[in-house]
Amino acid sequence: MRKTILTLASAAALATAGIAAAPQPAHAVAWWVAPAIVAGAIGGVAVGATAANANAYGPRGDVYVQPTASCRVIREQDPATGRWHRMRVCN
Repeated sequence: MRKTILTLASAAALATAGIAAAPQPAHAVAWWVAPAIVAGAIGGVAVGATAANANAYGPRGDVYVQPTASCRVIREQDPATGRWHRMRVCN
């Protein structure tokens, strides 16, 4: 009687393990693909709108730049603290 119960328990355990280890169906599409496509489209529209309006906040009219003649770096001491720092001086 004892061997019969042990045999039945072992058979039940093997059957349960066999059912649990059965292959599951695969899903080919991940859940995050559609939200990623939507977020990319909305982000692309936002970046495109920002780039299209980039000149709206810039300077108006002609901009003239004068070339600098000669620049050099000098060391200067701060009279308040006594620390030395470098300063760019252009003529």
